[in-house]
Amino acid sequence: MKSRLFVFVSLIIASFLLTPFLPAQDTDKDVDDAIQEATESAKKMGVKMPDVKKQIEEVNKEEAKEKAALQKQLEASGPVALPDWTPKVPQFKPAGPVSKKIVGDEVDIIQTGTSPLTPAELGDNWEAAKGDKLNSSRTNGSYNDTKVVTIYLSTRQEPLQSVVLEARRAPEDKITHVAISSPLPKPVVEEE
Repeated sequence: MKSRLFVFVSLIIASFLLTPFLPAQDTDKDVDDAIQEATESAKKMGVKMPDVKKQIEEVNKEEAKEKAALQKQLEASGPVALPDWTPKVPQFKPAGPVSKKIVGDEVDIIQTGTSPLTPAELGDNWEAAKGDKLNSSRTNGSYNDTKVVTIYLSTRQEPLQSVVLEARRAPEDKITHVAISSPLPKPVVEEE
């Protein structure tokens, strides 16, 4: 009996995983059919089926609230600046003003620009500037001969803040493209 239940649950999970690959207009109907079929099978086996539609609606509501909170944080007025302890980038030429941007599930303060120094030199400079008060982590990479150095700096005490420097130079470039970013604190999502 348990093996049948396991197979049944596996089929339900597989149907949900394959659903994103269906054409958009058929997705809702197919999901509804799969949920109905699973509910009927669960009743026959004496298993109480959770209300999957309700759970999906709740997840979608939460995602919409989070997205709205991020958008509100992005559009909020006030000064836009990297933390004041952010190390300077040597010979840095900004590509524009500091701005806010939604990156993944957070709003980041971002400054982009260029420097004639190599990514390794910029990384060394940032590591030397961190001192005793900051945590740091560094990655050095080469992707199709494009050199990339990423330095993560973060405070050790409240308020916890972090800054990331990404320096990238393609083999044919004479300048290094630099992006400095710092995430804003996550916005509080209001509960109903």
